[in-house]
Amino acid sequence: MTRVLFLACHLAGSGHLVRTMALARAVEAAGGEARVISGGRPLAHPDIDSANIVQIPPLSVEGLDFSRMLTSDGELADEAHMAGRAKAIEAAIRAFRPAALVTETFPLGRRRLAAEFEAAITGARSLDPQTAIIASVRDVPEPPSSPARLEAAIGRLRRLFDLLVVHSDAGILPLSVSWPLPPDLEARTVHAGYIGGGVAEEGARAPAPDGEVLVSVGGGDRGRGLLELAARAAYHSPRRWRLLVGGADAAAVSKALSAAHPAPNLCVEPVRADYRLLLSRAAVSVSLAGYNTVMDLAPIATPAILVPDETAGEREQAIRAAALARHSGIASRALAELTPEGLGALAEAMAGRPRPPLPLSRDGAARAADLILKATRRKSGP
Repeated sequence: MTRVLFLACHLAGSGHLVRTMALARAVEAAGGEARVISGGRPLAHPDIDSANIVQIPPLSVEGLDFSRMLTSDGELADEAHMAGRAKAIEAAIRAFRPAALVTETFPLGRRRLAAEFEAAITGARSLDPQTAIIASVRDVPEPPSSPARLEAAIGRLRRLFDLLVVHSDAGILPLSVSWPLPPDLEARTVHAGYIGGGVAEEGARAPAPDGEVLVSVGGGDRGRGLLELAARAAYHSPRRWRLLVGGADAAAVSKALSAAHPAPNLCVEPVRADYRLLLSRAAVSVSLAGYNTVMDLAPIATPAILVPDETAGEREQAIRAAALARHSGIASRALAELTPEGLGALAEAMAGRPRPPLPLSRDGAARAADLILKATRRKSGP
């Protein structure tokens, strides 16, 4: 059985780990054995199976300040913490002895953890020089902020990697929109399709209501500005507004928002296990434009308002939202352009107007798993 080890580190939100877990499940469905080293905080999420995870001393960031890596206690990560992570990664690699090592986001991101990822690659190949090294990236990796960073990533791809798997459709959002690569690396790059949906939902609390405005910001602590705006927008709408809060402090934030905005048509609560059911029955969705949120929207008819997170000058979500807003029934608005009255009016204008499903390939996990296993066989020979 081919062993595939994934190395992922979600620093803000849950998307990176959710996507990696979907890939791990697909590898196992294809007959391989998968394990995930998680370098972010442990998450309670319906699509995350903790039994398949090797949890190392975690890192996170506050907001999107990637210059300050924090421990689970909120302290600045010191050399001892980073050394503990390195030792745990090395131990996991030696115990599992993978035929393929898949790095999530790196080298097109996670630049500050480059030493950690490169040490993992070196460690895997020290056990077996034929270990396939594969990069796994979403449709829109955050574009490089300088030519030097682009060149550094290109150098690592050439030197260390056998394959770059992009989880998107080239016809919808090719990697070149955010990361232009030279021809020799384009030859090592495959767009495998989007990774859509998650495992079957469990724990639905009650039959999903119809006709709501559903506001969601993912599983992390991003999107707090959108939640505040949406809470105010509920005062300007005849519909019920349901806000789903992510992050470790979701319960406290939900309580505070509810107390600050006691509108009778407003419900604020932590993200729910039956989120996708709620989404499919909502009159309109208001959300950030993260990868997994968009995949949840893709197969359903609910109209959508995308409000990309552009904190700290990030461009990823704005690029994705602009591409998807070309399709019927989807609008994109910058948070800075919206007022509570404006969001309420836009939601009412779009509510209940079914849209066609997005024309996205959503079987990308299965195709990516096939590519990973084939790359491993090519490296090891007949």
